[in-house]
Amino acid sequence: MNTTLKTLTLAAAASMAVSAYAGDKEVLDLLVKKGVITAEDRAKAIQESKTKASDLNLNEVFSKEDAVKRLTFSGRMQTQYEGASYEQTTAGITTEARDTSTMLLRRMYLGVKADVGDGFSGEIVYNFADSTTDSGADTVRAGAFDKAVFTAETSFGKFDLGYQKVIFGYEENTSSSGLFTVERSMVTRYWAEGENNRRLGLGARHVGVHYSNRHTLGEAGEGDLRYGISAVNARQGYNDVTVNDYGFYAFASFGWKPTGLTVGVNAFENQRFEDVNTALGGANGINPYLRWEFKDFTLVGEYITSEIESHTAAPGVATGTNGTVGQVLRKPTGYNATAVYKLTEKLELVARYSVLDTDGRGIRVSDGFRDVQNAPLSSTTYNETDSVFVGMNYYFNKNNAKIQFGYERANLDGRLANWNGTTGAANVTATDTARSDIFRVQAQILF
Repeated sequence: MNTTLKTLTLAAAASMAVSAYAGDKEVLDLLVKKGVITAEDRAKAIQESKTKASDLNLNEVFSKEDAVKRLTFSGRMQTQYEGASYEQTTAGITTEARDTSTMLLRRMYLGVKADVGDGFSGEIVYNFADSTTDSGADTVRAGAFDKAVFTAETSFGKFDLGYQKVIFGYEENTSSSGLFTVERSMVTRYWAEGENNRRLGLGARHVGVHYSNRHTLGEAGEGDLRYGISAVNARQGYNDVTVNDYGFYAFASFGWKPTGLTVGVNAFENQRFEDVNTALGGANGINPYLRWEFKDFTLVGEYITSEIESHTAAPGVATGTNGTVGQVLRKPTGYNATAVYKLTEKLELVARYSVLDTDGRGIRVSDGFRDVQNAPLSSTTYNETDSVFVGMNYYFNKNNAKIQFGYERANLDGRLANWNGTTGAANVTATDTARSDIFRVQAQILF
């Protein structure tokens, strides 16, 4: 029996050349200690794995055994169908835009994480399917970094240096692989997507230093306390050298397993807010939220509000330094409420209600609802929007393989006539509205 086990063990060790070469010799050490194999067998298995790695040119791909303790690859692919209609009602006359009906590769992530030991690691995640148009540019990216960080895990907490998401917006910081809905709401997109004179671009990914920590509380570990802070570039992106100002983000949350309740709050102070034409200003925001899980129900609610400060020329005063400009303050607010009911272990129903008031800063349908087109109608800016999403998710294999269906009805109200992106000044025409009906199907695979 021992001979058979020894033979199988050596065969497996020799065939798993990449794993042994990347640092799994600890497993062989354990087998020697347990008396399953001898020290000579261990040395032979490691030598064979190195030989195989060399034969396969793995030495050119994988770092030396002593440098990398463990190399982990991950991937995510989401394929989506989307169809949408859009119409505007102005002065009592309703006009319709062209319908949207298309298939797309929504996300295609490939990530690699290298553990170099002593709590240090590096991780890079790239999205090959990113087709976001850069603000102010006519070109479309053929891909973009999703994450690139150097991590140090210590007894004082975890430190990440590099490019990743700051913690602001509960739905935004829910991984796209774990969203109950097919897409994030227009409230989340208003704060997290790139700034464009209407959307704020204050969440999502920034370069900087990120600190986080976690404590388990209670005699049986019922409580989960998390908190952290980030000091980052004020603007999104990983290679913007045009600004020198910073943003500071902080979060804290506490969950108590017996009740299924988690409460938390996220906040930020941003030293610079680029409104339009490099008009200088600042911004701050707060985002309280809760999540409650009870039997087959899950309820999630969050509220977001910010103060947006835009420096513009005061009446009769030429634009100059901050000391010679006036100040316009806008306070957009929004909230999301999501309910999930699990019918079976594999099938669940989802509903979400979202409301956004821009306080005169404005939003267009394309700002809040991905890929909804208003062509050939004019690009109209509205003051408020709300939407209802209903859908279902079917899990083939937990969250690794699933398909999602979702329908969303979106309303935009209060057309902003004579809208000015710098000052936020506009006349609200309450009777002028817009509406969109959106249907999406998304299939996901994780590995």
